[in-house]
Amino acid sequence: MSLTWIVPVLMGVAPMLVVDDSNPLAQILDSNTNRIPVHTVVPAYPHKARRDRIEGEVQVCFHVNRKGGTRGVSVRTSTHRLFERPSVKAVRASTFKPLGKNELLQEIKSCRTFIYSLEPAQTEPDP
Repeated sequence: MSLTWIVPVLMGVAPMLVVDDSNPLAQILDSNTNRIPVHTVVPAYPHKARRDRIEGEVQVCFHVNRKGGTRGVSVRTSTHRLFERPSVKAVRASTFKPLGKNELLQEIKSCRTFIYSLEPAQTEPDP
């Protein structure tokens, strides 16, 4: 199972957004790992893709090191090359909670799927 992000359409040229996942209610788990994200970077929608009305998705896989950084970041699948670079940069800039001294490092690959859609993302109302 992979974590899926909907990339919002941002007006104008927008930098990557940083989401602070320190709130326990907002924490997420990536596929095949129990490492908790500290900062999740969401890529901006590429200007050329937005201008040309191109949508798509990219799945990026990676390992998380002991200090919480990502390594071995690579594109697993992609529907359009325009979305690959911002997706890889977002994963490289994201960080995870570092492991404690007595915790073992799991060598399991994690994957994130970024969906680039020109339609507003559907959110569920709070109960």
